[in-house]
Amino acid sequence: MPSTFVPRSFMAARYTALAGLGCLVLATGLARGQETTAEPTAATEGEIEVIEIPKTTLSIELVPVEIEGGKRLLVAQREICWDLYDTFVFSLDQDDPYNPDDGAIVTRPTKPYINMDRGWGHTNYPAMGMSQLAASEFCIWLSHTTGRSFRLPTEAEWEAIAMQSGTTAANVDARSWHAGNSDDVTHERATKEADDLGLYDLLGNVAEWCFTEQGKPIARGGSYLDDADTLSPQSRLKPDRSWNATDPQIPKSMWWLADCTWVGIRPVIVVETEPPADDDPEKDGTEPVLR
Repeated sequence: MPSTFVPRSFMAARYTALAGLGCLVLATGLARGQETTAEPTAATEGEIEVIEIPKTTLSIELVPVEIEGGKRLLVAQREICWDLYDTFVFSLDQDDPYNPDDGAIVTRPTKPYINMDRGWGHTNYPAMGMSQLAASEFCIWLSHTTGRSFRLPTEAEWEAIAMQSGTTAANVDARSWHAGNSDDVTHERATKEADDLGLYDLLGNVAEWCFTEQGKPIARGGSYLDDADTLSPQSRLKPDRSWNATDPQIPKSMWWLADCTWVGIRPVIVVETEPPADDDPEKDGTEPVLR
């Protein structure tokens, strides 16, 4: 993804008035919190970078990870929660959520017509059931609002991250929500141990949207529905029509998957590097440039 925000446009969002109003009232109370008009800020605490989300009380924490080939990534420490995803869906970062002043921002998703958290939990629970299109658009919105270039990882990047996580059959139960300990529901983020990289729920809880080498959607990492012995850096699930089989809309929603409760979002930022200036003999390597 380019290091600067590039507007994209999709079909205008469709509104379901009654359901949208009810969900908006609920989400406003859960996600908006106290507003601030401060510019986007980033603070570093140890190796974790904290990026505050403007006009909310929310933030996203990023962990630096270097993968094969010397590529450096900032990886979301936790899966994206409903609180932040609600801000995107319901325009809670806008003074007037019904008439968001988005300028060139990509169209936001339609309002869900069912309770997408299934009543399992909302605050600090991983957002789930969005399509990969919606997950990608969330990353574009997040890039625009923070001034940083977020995107979904490629599956090669995700797998390279997972290979360094140190999660094995011996510790997977302590680190992951899976079929053996989840009671068939998602759980609050970061209630299991962090992995060797300092990431939470990389395996299990909800799987995470990625792109294949061909640019196709793929879910990686397994979920709360998978057996513990199947959770590994190779865990992958190809989406199919059954994930949206009971959606009554015609055409079916391109934003929400009515029958999918097992996939969410963990965005990354690529840390680009620049060569040293020719006139500076002290520099003999590359320096990271945070985008």
